[in-house]
Amino acid sequence: MPISTEERRFIRNWEEQRKGGKATFVAIYTFGYFIILFMMGVAVGLFSGLRFISIPLISGLAAVALVGAVVLSFWQWQRHQKKFARIIQREIAEGDQQA
Repeated sequence: MPISTEERRFIRNWEEQRKGGKATFVAIYTFGYFIILFMMGVAVGLFSGLRFISIPLISGLAAVALVGAVVLSFWQWQRHQKKFARIIQREIAEGDQQA
């Protein structure tokens, strides 16, 4: 089965994103995920009516958001690496069968 257009796009995009290495990827995505998770936590706190506006609770929310962001970033790196490897291995196997 030849590489689909979607897979080609993924390969091109993933090769560009991983140029800086795993540390750069994880740092950038951790920052982005942290902002999203922290804001989601604040929104849930505000809309639920909980009285959570205190330094310890906000700090706890920030810590949870940071840990979650790091975990999500590493998980996303791993997932994309596996997908990339599967596509490449499939193409190599198909190339060997045709030769």
